[in-house]
Amino acid sequence: MLKCRVCRPRSVNFGLFQQRWLQSERTNQQNVKLQQDIQKESKPDAELSTTNERLLGEIFPAAKVVPMMLTNKEPVVLSFDEVPGPKSLKYFASFRQYFSDIGTQVTASALTIGLNIGSYLNERKPIKNLSALFDEYGPVVRFVSPLGSDIVLLNNPDHIQKVYALEGECPVRSTLECLEKYRAEHRNHVYGGLYAAHGQEWTRHRTVVYNPLNSSIIQHIKGIDDICENFAHKIYNMRNHQDEVPKDLYKELHKWAFDCMGLIVFSKKFTMLDTELVYSQCDMSWLYHSLERATEAIIKCESGLHLWKFIRTPAWHSLVKYCDSLDNLIGKHVIEEEHAISYNVKSSTGNLDSSSLIHAMLMSNEKMTAEDIATVLMDMLLIGVNTITTSMSFMLYHLAKYRRSQKILFDEINKACNHLNLEDINKMKENTPYLQACIKETLRLAPPIPVLTRILSKNVTLDRYNIPRGTLIIMSTQDSALKESNYDDANKFYPDRWLKEDSKDYHTFASIPFGCGARKCLGQNIAEAMMSLLTIRLLQKYKLEYHYGDIQPTRSFITRPNRQLKIRFTDRF
Repeated sequence: MLKCRVCRPRSVNFGLFQQRWLQSERTNQQNVKLQQDIQKESKPDAELSTTNERLLGEIFPAAKVVPMMLTNKEPVVLSFDEVPGPKSLKYFASFRQYFSDIGTQVTASALTIGLNIGSYLNERKPIKNLSALFDEYGPVVRFVSPLGSDIVLLNNPDHIQKVYALEGECPVRSTLECLEKYRAEHRNHVYGGLYAAHGQEWTRHRTVVYNPLNSSIIQHIKGIDDICENFAHKIYNMRNHQDEVPKDLYKELHKWAFDCMGLIVFSKKFTMLDTELVYSQCDMSWLYHSLERATEAIIKCESGLHLWKFIRTPAWHSLVKYCDSLDNLIGKHVIEEEHAISYNVKSSTGNLDSSSLIHAMLMSNEKMTAEDIATVLMDMLLIGVNTITTSMSFMLYHLAKYRRSQKILFDEINKACNHLNLEDINKMKENTPYLQACIKETLRLAPPIPVLTRILSKNVTLDRYNIPRGTLIIMSTQDSALKESNYDDANKFYPDRWLKEDSKDYHTFASIPFGCGARKCLGQNIAEAMMSLLTIRLLQKYKLEYHYGDIQPTRSFITRPNRQLKIRFTDRF
């Protein structure tokens, strides 16, 4: 039976598939071989074409393709957590919430004396000073205080300038907490004094004090010169066989500064230079003794652990005792002046000295109370007497050590002595440019207050790090002034640098011993006038020599020489 072709089952013919696949492979191989032959035959033509293109490129060079540049590129600002500093302190940061903000000043106080609180406790490395911290971490160093707010250290003049530019008319700085606590809690004073005041209160009282203070200098300049003459004469009588002062020269300079400040502040002639023993019955003598002891107590309280905040430590007991004495003795002078003004108004005698500092403060439009005036005067004595003593000590040391500078200065004084007009301080400074350069160089090498502090009122970017508002900034002006990048031979006493034409190229904020801005030191003119007069009188009589080891400034709140001033005073004639 025949079947239909449509219904006949189909069988798969694998032989036919294999035949067609082999035929396709042979065709592909032939095509590949043909393409290779064509490429070989066209290679010379391609090389010729390439050569022609190269020659044309040399004659008519093609425009260079410049990659697209990013314009207005914003600098990268790093977070506050990126600021470098000792890592050991960060381990304690998690416990910070269990402590109050008093720890901020604890850490800051330790830093001001050159101690590294985060001195790698785990690695047991030696304690470092502030200079070593900057060498290791750079110009911006962050201390994560385990007991309070963070602290940032600076020593770059550009960064210091930026901090001052942000402070405005009412800057805020860290205070002497022990003195502030004493006045607020022990004396119940509302006014904390010029050093502790901030904001509008500082600006208002600064205006009251500034002009009368400078007027008092002009009024008593002849009296200050007499005190300098008395000091030079006392040196003559105190010298031993080596022409050295056997007693502590620093203390004698401290008495000289006290007598000068007493004349400026109280318009009275103190004679502490002529007093060897302290008598509690003598107001002047006991005032000086209280000033010495109160200064020592403040340095102890501010430099160590602030245990006085919790318990009555010996340092706190001493501070209260001698600050009470200072407050009472200064207040006595203010009350006497207040009574004299009242009596003068009633009697219309017109015999009252209206140019005195206390009188000007009592008669100001601000109507300062006797208590507030006593507080201001107490700050002037505590800060002024000690800083001027330190500055004058290093002035004599550097002149005694660097004979060349001393000779140049003596020649200037000898030449200008006939033209010195003590009634015009500015004229005296103009006639003694090298003397003023010596003072400036002394204050650069040994600023009386080695660090300046500010509390940021707003955020600021320093070295690409974002520093938040409220951070305590410690500006190490002493480290800045001793950097070779800021001054050539930075550690050398070289007053000539300030008289050269390129001195204007020095960064303004590389050396600021009197501070800058709204809170600049009120006593700059006083310090410069006193140092000028004493230096003139001493060099007119003596040649200064120093033959011992180098003297360095300490890192305390107010610097002092770290060893005794064994200066030799040899007669010139």
